[in-house]
Amino acid sequence: MKCFAFILFFTTTLFGNGILSSYDNRFESPLWMKSAHFSLQDTLTKPEDSTLVQTYPARALLRSLVLPGWGQIYNKSPRWKTALFAGIELAGIVGIVQLNKKAEKLRLEYEDFANEHWDFTRWISNTPITKSHWVSNLNIPDVWNYNEGDTTMYDVIIDGTHLLSVFFQEQLYSTVCFNDTSYYCDPMYHYDNELLESIQVVRDLHFYENIGKYDQFVGGWDDLVDADSSSIWWIKEKQTEDGTEILIMTKNKEKYLDMRYKSNTYLKMATYTVSAVMFNHVISALEAVWTSQSDARKKKTYDTSIGLFYNKNTQYGIGGLSLAISW
Repeated sequence: MKCFAFILFFTTTLFGNGILSSYDNRFESPLWMKSAHFSLQDTLTKPEDSTLVQTYPARALLRSLVLPGWGQIYNKSPRWKTALFAGIELAGIVGIVQLNKKAEKLRLEYEDFANEHWDFTRWISNTPITKSHWVSNLNIPDVWNYNEGDTTMYDVIIDGTHLLSVFFQEQLYSTVCFNDTSYYCDPMYHYDNELLESIQVVRDLHFYENIGKYDQFVGGWDDLVDADSSSIWWIKEKQTEDGTEILIMTKNKEKYLDMRYKSNTYLKMATYTVSAVMFNHVISALEAVWTSQSDARKKKTYDTSIGLFYNKNTQYGIGGLSLAISW
């Protein structure tokens, strides 16, 4: 604690000699006038009486980073602060759990829907191998009612920009092997209907994304045609930042995309909620540090005390004035 004392002495010429001139003040202490806080004299003589509780900002910081509201409890902040940060934390955790449950429920539903309405053998049968088949109008399935020169259909090919993984004869292949003459792909390149029945497609995350997102796989949906074998697929235009995207749709594909969209929306909301929870940790920690430092500044004592010094050589016995400031 720093302490500065200023002593102002009044000269004898001001007060002169008085009735107290014979008083001996060798054992007299100053007459202290105490401030609202404890005086400097009390501080120096009774340090054990201090009841100041010291808090440490770092401790409040770490507590709130671990559990929002804990740092506020450490600082003895108002209860509403603790309730606010703890409430946001609890609501966030509950929200994350519930949103992920909803997303998972929808994921299982759209995967079951795809397993029921999309078939690998149907896709191979309804889809030309390469773009050259469309250009030369070679072996185009009747389901498409294709008009030569219609570039819209060029994306509907087996060997396109995306692929599916398949198991065949205990070996893992990809759909690019249907147009690959290499030794490795030879069993797949010379395929027939019997071979197709023995191929098992790998239904992983990429599979469920590809069959709904890309026109390349639209031929696998079971509602390309109606009960009378009439084509019921349609072309949908979707506006994007780069222009207009052409999508080849069926009712089942559209329903599937809606289910995936809802599931992904819940996942995004869960991600945003995680960010909010983490942000709550940071805000709680910053508030705890600020409050701890603010309380420390408020508890920092600026003590003042005033004392009168006796002087027997003055008229009224006042020899001077002592002002002490401590912090």
